[in-house]
Formats: sequence, C-alpha cells, structure tokens
Amino acid sequence: MIGNGIRGGMQSLLRRLAIAASLWLIVGPGVCEPVRQPPGELIDIGGYRLHLHCIGDGGPVVVLDSGLGGASSDWRKVQPALATTNRTCIYDRAGYGWSDSGPLPRTSARIAAELRTVLMLADLPPPFVLVGHSFGGYNARMFAGLFPRETAGLVLVDTPHEAQADALFQYGILGAIDPQGRLRSLLSPDLLSALPAEVEALAELLGPQGRTWYAMLNEAAAFDGSGEEVGATELPPDLPVGMLMHGHRIFPEGSVGDRLEHEWLQAQRDLAAEQRRSLFVIAEDSGHFIPADQPELIVKAVRWVIDELAAAP
Repeated sequence: MIGNGIRGGMQSLLRRLAIAASLWLIVGPGVCEPVRQPPGELIDIGGYRLHLHCIGDGGPVVVLDSGLGGASSDWRKVQPALATTNRTCIYDRAGYGWSDSGPLPRTSARIAAELRTVLMLADLPPPFVLVGHSFGGYNARMFAGLFPRETAGLVLVDTPHEAQADALFQYGILGAIDPQGRLRSLLSPDLLSALPAEVEALAELLGPQGRTWYAMLNEAAAFDGSGEEVGATELPPDLPVGMLMHGHRIFPEGSVGDRLEHEWLQAQRDLAAEQRRSLFVIAEDSGHFIPADQPELIVKAVRWVIDELAAAP
C-alpha cells in the first residue's frame, strides 16, 4: 500500500516547475530541439499540428510516447528495432519537437484524445500497442481507459503510480538530480516572482526553447489533475501490460529515499497484479531513462505483449 503521507502537502506550482525542469536538465537541452525538417508528417487536429513519424510494417501498430520534457527523438534506440516486425510510430505531444503548442489544460485525458485523433487522421488501424515512458505512461493508461477497443496492450516504462505524484515533488529529489545547483540558479526568486498562471512569460525568457518549456511546465502544472484522471480510469482486466522499473536508485539516500523507492516498487507490483496478463521487469542497469540505458528491455516487453495477443483465443 502507498504511504498515507504521500498524497498530502504539495500544492505549490513552484515544486511542479522544479521537478519538470529537473527532468529536462537530465535529458539535456538539445534533445527537444528539432532539426529543420521533421522526419514525419505534421497532422492538423483542429487548428494545431502534431508531428507523427511511422516506420516499418506489420500489426499491431506500436505507438511510443515520451516522458515529461522529452520528444520523439527519445525513442531513437527503440523504434528501429520494433519496426523490423511492426509498424512503429513516434510522435511529439503538443509543444514538443516539431509539434505546435496545444490548448490548456495539458492533462492526460486531453493528450490521449489528441493522440487518438492523430492516429485516426493518419489512417492507422487499431487496436494499438501503446508504450509510455514516465509521464507518457500516464497518457498510455489514459488512452487504454478511454478507448479500450482501440488498445491492444500497454508497456509502461518507469511510470510512477498516481498516488506517488506528491512524493515526486516533495522529497529531496531536486537535490539528488541537480547536485550542481543549475536548476536552483535558473529558477531564481526574481524569475519566479514574474511567473504568471500559464507560464508564458517564462517561456519568453527562455528563448528558442520557450515552446518546449511552455509545454513542459503546463504538463507539470496539470500533473495532479492527470493523476486524478488516471486513477479514476480502470484498465480492461484482460489487457496485456508489460511494466519496467528502474534498477538504479533515483531517490536520495536515507530513510525517506528508502521508503519512496520501496513504495514505487510496491505500487508497480500492485498495478501489475491487477491485470490477468502482466509482465514486470526491473531494469537492473538503468536509472529513470530506460529508453536510453536499456532499450532492448522495452523491445522485449513489446514483443511479450504481441506474443500474448497472438496466443489469445
């Protein structure tokens, strides 16, 4: 069970901004910056365009969604391997990569609906195998809950449980992932004092990366809402679900970090146990960014889901 203290507390937008920016710093400032021409197509879903890039042939179609602050390029070690047997698609959520900014709030329910529209307009045949890293796993679970007939299976890659949302912001993780103080220097009191509700001013100050920051910060600001949406949505019990969790510690050393690591592990095992067909794997050589550290485990988990689908009566 999740500790009682995890849900309480953090209501400050500042802490959401801090963790979002922290994750972005881990990925690196160049990851979300697109080259001049997108590799895929830009699909208009009603006044704004989202970037979708598909390669390979064969069904079911596999769709990959990145973590908070990430972009389609995060899957460069995964997509080609999957595309040897299945049509495999990467896309940029609104505001990331080559995609236009999208309407607020940036919750998982809105994001899942946008993805469904993109896939329909691209004439891709459902049901889909959805792969989500971190926050992308929230969106994948939301898609499966909202559109069960269009979901063949899920692979959740180091996705936090919704009951852990506050803990991700509250308990020392900022110091662990920002030991040089780059984030604390960037998010200075003077800068934050000018922050409006929708963080447009901050996006302006950050120049070329403004659109990415704007998207990331708005997703972070709506993170609690996304967690509530995901928590209120049930997965079909027969849906095959593969789950991967980091093997390298991501929380600080000490009793609080120990408890949070244990609760993350237990929450993932509990979620896997709710499904009749589930796979749970600890990525022993990975931190949070399993797509970069051990992409082969993601490929194996997707293959497991596809095999489960083929074996079903």
